[in-house]
Amino acid sequence: MRTAGIIAEYNPFHRGHEYQIQYTKEKLGADYVIIAMSGDYVQRGTPALLAKHARADMALRCGADLVLELPVSVCTASAEAFAMGGVSLLDGLGVVDLLCFGSESGEISALKELAEILVEEPEKYKTLLRNFLSQGLSFPAARSQALTEYFKNPRNFSGDDFDGVLTPLFNEVTRILNTPNNILGIEYCKALLRLGSSIRPVTVRREGMGYHDTLASNNLSDLRFDPASDTDPDSDFPSACAIRKLICGTDKNGGKYSDHTGYDILASQIPSDAFDIFKKVLSSGEFLTEDALNSILSYCLLQKNVSELASFLDVSENLAQRIVNQKNLLQGFLQSASVLKTKELTQTRIQRALLHIILGIHQVPDNVPYARVLGFRRESSSLLKEIKTNSCIPVITKLANAPSLLDCQAQELLKETTFASNLYGSLIAQKSGRKFIHEYEKQIVII
Repeated sequence: MRTAGIIAEYNPFHRGHEYQIQYTKEKLGADYVIIAMSGDYVQRGTPALLAKHARADMALRCGADLVLELPVSVCTASAEAFAMGGVSLLDGLGVVDLLCFGSESGEISALKELAEILVEEPEKYKTLLRNFLSQGLSFPAARSQALTEYFKNPRNFSGDDFDGVLTPLFNEVTRILNTPNNILGIEYCKALLRLGSSIRPVTVRREGMGYHDTLASNNLSDLRFDPASDTDPDSDFPSACAIRKLICGTDKNGGKYSDHTGYDILASQIPSDAFDIFKKVLSSGEFLTEDALNSILSYCLLQKNVSELASFLDVSENLAQRIVNQKNLLQGFLQSASVLKTKELTQTRIQRALLHIILGIHQVPDNVPYARVLGFRRESSSLLKEIKTNSCIPVITKLANAPSLLDCQAQELLKETTFASNLYGSLIAQKSGRKFIHEYEKQIVII
């Protein structure tokens, strides 16, 4: 049995995600694909557009065999902590052979080489990093500059790495580190190295729309995966960001999506097996945007002082002071993040910090200590049996059983995630007018 893992947000699930699952099975020979998926909040520091059970359902209908939930503190953490959480969860199952992820590079050797440097942290690299940080650069920018300078000097290498000329990777460093999927791919490789995992990383080249591109009928023909990377040259793939912008930009009619032209575009980008779920959620208004957090954020910020704010994950003392100083200017979630961002702190980093204040998140675990099942395919039930035999972490299929399976620390992590999901569910209920369903009452998705 060959099993592959994919770490994903599916915010929302689209044809590119379906392709990755199919590629993992057909090209990499995986018998089963396990998804470690973000729950009701995502790494950019916002609520997921669709609830986790709906996204799990979409993934299962499009070829995934098992979907597991990442704890909320992991799925809203920095790229490094997000990657470590996802990799540790898959590694803890004891059955995963491959980790498949998309990247703009499409070259696993380059990503692994950069990951090795970042894990080993040679003294010359650390000195370069400190110098660039002292110049006021954000950490991502400083790291990119430090790595570029490090690979620029052949004297930093010895043995097989040193041939008296610039390493081939030197010309690639800046390009690789300027693209989000490459950065996350490096973090996955770092996590595998740090865990000493036997899981082998494999990357699929991601082409097509840029992360921040919009989705409109006049640019659908520009969405492509690279034919040279064993993909279908006639297939069009969107970005999840583009789909979110289309929905949020035309969200009328009391929060219920009703743009028929938009539905036609979405139908071409969401897999047919998943589109009915997607359309039902949108037409009922059971989706969330960042605006849903506006009032809650105002309440949380009004009752906290600097020291209390600084106790939350991703909130430094300086940021906490800035929040207090700017309180009168903060009017909504995205607007507040825009006001608070600086040269050193990106808007995404601020969004994560604000979300952690709202959800009461103070830290992120080094490893995910349990595997909570969101859904699985009946025909893949043997995979669950294999996991229960080999896993070194408890597998939770019913939340009511968690106290008997988890230690105190793991129970606190699950409690934190459950609270966050109940808040999400409450906001959905208020927006759509449907009945609130407590997290403990939700059923596993089985297809």
